[in-house]
Amino acid sequence: MNTVPEIILKGNSYQRGLQHGSMLRSHINNFLNDNKARINSIRHAPLEDSLIKDQVQRHVAVIEEQLPEIARELKGLAEGAGITYEDAALLQIRMELIGFNEQDILEGDCSTIGFQKSSKEIVTGQTIDLPGNMTDLGCVFRIIPENESSPGILMYGFAGLLGYLGMNTHGLSININMVMSDGWQPGVSPYLLVRHLLGLSSVEECISELKRIKISSSRSFLIGDGKKLINVEFTPTEFRILEAPLLFHTNHFLHDELKEKDTIHFLFKNSSIKRLKLLQQLLPEELENLDAKMLFEIFADHSLYPVGICAHAEGNIRRSETVGAVVMESAKGKFHVRKGHVCTGLTETFELAGFVNAVMDGVSSPVIK
Repeated sequence: MNTVPEIILKGNSYQRGLQHGSMLRSHINNFLNDNKARINSIRHAPLEDSLIKDQVQRHVAVIEEQLPEIARELKGLAEGAGITYEDAALLQIRMELIGFNEQDILEGDCSTIGFQKSSKEIVTGQTIDLPGNMTDLGCVFRIIPENESSPGILMYGFAGLLGYLGMNTHGLSININMVMSDGWQPGVSPYLLVRHLLGLSSVEECISELKRIKISSSRSFLIGDGKKLINVEFTPTEFRILEAPLLFHTNHFLHDELKEKDTIHFLFKNSSIKRLKLLQQLLPEELENLDAKMLFEIFADHSLYPVGICAHAEGNIRRSETVGAVVMESAKGKFHVRKGHVCTGLTETFELAGFVNAVMDGVSSPVIK
């Protein structure tokens, strides 16, 4: 019996959004009413409502043009949660609003490992590190395919957010890390981009969409499809690819052609470099026997406490902390989750095989506790 809430969504994009909003309505509203989804609790200088509205409208215009299905899901989310369409969109661009003219406060802190275990098996894992006391809003979304050509999706995310990280029944997995660059702009947020890409089947398809879509902010994606594992680092206007059977990433640019674009605060960059080296040191030489339990043990490391791989905010809402961790074994269809600090969380496993028997009756999925 899993205690991490599993939110089951099915139907067309509008219906999925409606179900998401209905099941998590109270959590979404409470979050929005908490100092603008805690955006102004994290920023040094709060944003005026008029500026937030302007920024949301600019992002929405791009989302509607380039990802109309996502826009329809946002409309369903708004109706289900009883909020405005603009507030539903605001939840997707929180990091852009938090970092608006204040990017130096964004720490990142996510730590990611991916490796090719066999010719057809890729394993990836990461910590999820965010400011804003986000642990309680975390849940697993099981998205039932609308038709036979679309994949089923297992995704770890947060109430009101349509995308974060996950895997699908076509064998595609996507992890996400914060990296910092100049040039953030109105566009499709990386979280929504992950949600869109999880509807695809291959690394090549993901690259094609990354070329097409106007992206709002910088990130690093670790993308695997069973045959290939790549790390895509991107600013809003360019991206570079690192490919290897073993990849590590924290929160600074690794590709030689993007290193000069890095604008991460030097203190956070020092932490990122230390965590990257620590990941490499903690990983055993023999990867064949490396399993989810061993990866979670690595992610629970406190060598750099309190800002280490398992980071603790010590009550500071502005500081990033580890709010969860995920290990994905896409070839086996296993999605392992620890909610909260990795050092104290319990591992719970969700399986792609569950799509065969997944049933939703109204709003029967469990709500967050």
